[in-house]
Amino acid sequence: MTAPDPDAGELLRGRGLRSTPQRRAILAVFRGGAAEHLSADEVHAHASQALPDLSRGTVYATLAEFTETGLIAAVGTAEPVRYETNTTRHAHFRCRLCLRLFDLAAGLPGELAAPGFSVERIELRAEGICADCTDYEAGLEAGTSSMLRSGPPVDALSLAGVACAEEPGGPLGPLLLAATPEGLVRLAFEEHADAGALRARARSRRGSQAARRQLALAAEGLGRYLAGEPGAIECAIDWSALAASDPAALATTAAIPYGGTSSYSDLPLEQPARTLGRAMGANPIPLLTPCHRVTRGVELPPVFVGGGERRRWLVAHEREHAGELPSVARGARRGPRVR
Repeated sequence: MTAPDPDAGELLRGRGLRSTPQRRAILAVFRGGAAEHLSADEVHAHASQALPDLSRGTVYATLAEFTETGLIAAVGTAEPVRYETNTTRHAHFRCRLCLRLFDLAAGLPGELAAPGFSVERIELRAEGICADCTDYEAGLEAGTSSMLRSGPPVDALSLAGVACAEEPGGPLGPLLLAATPEGLVRLAFEEHADAGALRARARSRRGSQAARRQLALAAEGLGRYLAGEPGAIECAIDWSALAASDPAALATTAAIPYGGTSSYSDLPLEQPARTLGRAMGANPIPLLTPCHRVTRGVELPPVFVGGGERRRWLVAHEREHAGELPSVARGARRGPRVR
């Protein structure tokens, strides 16, 4: 932007903005010139000299307005400054999905010659998709494929006292449930490899009474969920029967709020990304452990144990009944790490 016209109010009105004292004070900070690149805090420091009660929140909101209307331009990324203990000269890689920074051992350019410039420091940052995000997607695909070919690692029908039921899933299609006397061990979609066997057992009415009570509780909870009642599907889960399906990974999904999301990289786990992806892709009890809320950074993966269409429906369903879908949660503790 060139130097502002002395009549800031006219400039603002020309962009469809009301001429308020706050907007005029913020616009007046900018003088133009090739060297002027001000941070929001710098703008606040200068503008608050004219308006001492001006808040930082107002400055951030007004700068966003000015950028959207073309009064000023934004340069660089919106992420905050990051700090690290590696003080040696090195480059960085930023993953555009999980938004993490990684050190690069090589890749710094040599001398950069420019007439009239004296180079004192060179910064290089590559950007793309990191190895963890690539591995997580590969794990998802492997897990999902296994559910279509052979079903989960443990055959639910081999468990003692197991009973099965088929429940209407509305837009999700028929849902096949299996439970032991201790709790649910399976929720299958109709294209899963074991769906036919689960349906046949459900029609036979075999299984213990305790297992049937567990099925009834699960069916009631699923009904409330599909009707749009926010919250978890309350029913017991027989975790001892799910040892081969990485129950620790599946249990972390229950902490993701209804209608919210969390990146796989922010789950409180220490295991390889591919292993975690496979656990989510081969989840034997989806919906009960809501892996549809686990993202690949800022991306909602199309790969899902029940297929991409069902994931999209689940996300839209929860958004409708819980308000606007929250942004991807980014916790302080990092989960899967690959070195």
